[in-house]
Amino acid sequence: MQRENYNPNKPFKRIISVSDINSFLFCARKLYLQRVKRIDLPPNRNMIIGKIKHSILENFSKREETFIAGLDKKYENIDLVFMYEEFIKNIANSVFMQNYDVIQQFMVDKEDILKKTLRDFNQDIYLRIKNIKQAMEKGFFKEDIIKNLDSVYLSELRLESENIGLRGRVDRVQVIKSTNEIIPYELKSREDKVFPADELQLTAYAMLLEDFYRTFITKGIVEVGNNKQEVQITQEHRDEVMRIADEIRNLANSVIPPMQSNFNKCRFCDLKEACAAA
Repeated sequence: MQRENYNPNKPFKRIISVSDINSFLFCARKLYLQRVKRIDLPPNRNMIIGKIKHSILENFSKREETFIAGLDKKYENIDLVFMYEEFIKNIANSVFMQNYDVIQQFMVDKEDILKKTLRDFNQDIYLRIKNIKQAMEKGFFKEDIIKNLDSVYLSELRLESENIGLRGRVDRVQVIKSTNEIIPYELKSREDKVFPADELQLTAYAMLLEDFYRTFITKGIVEVGNNKQEVQITQEHRDEVMRIADEIRNLANSVIPPMQSNFNKCRFCDLKEACAAA
């Protein structure tokens, strides 16, 4: 498939967040109230916990290469799982200090956040260690480990593209050097099935990665609980992502979307009073 090249004379499209695409698919009316009527969601405990966990993983991504570059021959037979966990714990403690006020305000359990972060990141740690061990077995240490990893895993990768008018943060990206393959992962903490919205969210991230790496991506992975489902990135998916992004751009010029027919979505919504009054 021929990819569209960047054209500086092309009219600029307002950049849409991939998370807004997901929100639109969940409830277009709620997104309308947030983006058009400018009704902010009140901060809550789950929102604060989510932000802190993302901050821990973002800091991890920024500092991981330095961590790996410190692994010399004496670490060849050391438990790297323990080392990675200690590395993440140190980062978490730093993030906790930076967010001390909101942690106190919302009575957030720091130990619980750390426990859940390590649990959710367990698979990522395993994948990284497997590759590091393979490099060590070939006699590579310190900076040479990084140069000789066949698969590189990136976490919480922030991307933005004026080309396609999207921005987002990819949960996990696998870069396979031997095959020049890029595989996006979308990680869900729930335990049920993969939904069509998950596939579109993954597609949007694939499109951002295509633009960033100047390549073409054919598949991605959605992890739900302990299950992995491979998703084919189709042209139909890409077209649907762009269609929804355009709908979001045009929300301000449209009538307010109808209320939900699935009222289970409304039960714990922070905007249900504003929604009823709109």
